[in-house]
Amino acid sequence: MPAGPAATRDLVPDPDRELLCDLERGFPVSVVHATGRLSFASAPLLRRMAHKALADQPDLLLIDVSGMEAREDLALTALPTLARHAGADGIAVIVTGPDAALRHQLESMAITRTVPVATSRASAVALYERLCGPPRVALPLLPDPSATAEARRLVDDACLRWRVTDLADTAALVVTELIANGIQHARTPLSLSLSLRERHLHVSVRDGSFLLPRRTVADDELESGLGLLIVEGVAAAWGCVAVDDGKVVWATLRRTGVARRSAGPVLRRATRPEQR
Repeated sequence: MPAGPAATRDLVPDPDRELLCDLERGFPVSVVHATGRLSFASAPLLRRMAHKALADQPDLLLIDVSGMEAREDLALTALPTLARHAGADGIAVIVTGPDAALRHQLESMAITRTVPVATSRASAVALYERLCGPPRVALPLLPDPSATAEARRLVDDACLRWRVTDLADTAALVVTELIANGIQHARTPLSLSLSLRERHLHVSVRDGSFLLPRRTVADDELESGLGLLIVEGVAAAWGCVAVDDGKVVWATLRRTGVARRSAGPVLRRATRPEQR
């Protein structure tokens, strides 16, 4: 699982200058770097930044605390709360890099029983892949019209293997639109990924273009812009994450029996170019 840094990072300072939170957007791994002192006053800042990261629907969220100290032990309860919230969407949370003092506090508060702790990003990703990772398949594709057929075959095979055949047709439709977008607009090699989470089937397409998609209003005389409208119409949610080598466009399809979430795009830095 690649964990490269995103193209942009968000900084949110604490008004009291106790804590600085830095969001490193990426896919399938995002990282919140927390530096300074965690307290009751600054804990909401950490929660806000983590929720911002979760909106991008990464597979794994790392909370890097290598530069953080906890002024109050009870403020650390923000971490299991975040982990529970993320877990409802099938997103894992791992704390990385605590020093000896902070690790002792995490253990004494029994937080390590519910939130995994790793010494570094690399060890956290290895731990996730060994213990927590959802079933996943991936397929590299060339920007050629034949890529859509290859992608649909992967969807059919994965849905059959994971026993979610009721989602196969919808997933194939979403994948076709996202791959077609990449072929038409990015014109770079593509990477299709499917992962089965507790509540959703997660679909993502990575390409080498830094122009983010812009969902447009459909026009009876224009086919451009219809692809993302179709994705929005059938997906529980969709969005786009800027990464170091381009972007990832993702969509989630609700599994049978799971309550409906509000649909709609989660876009970052919308740009003028229209995509299909």
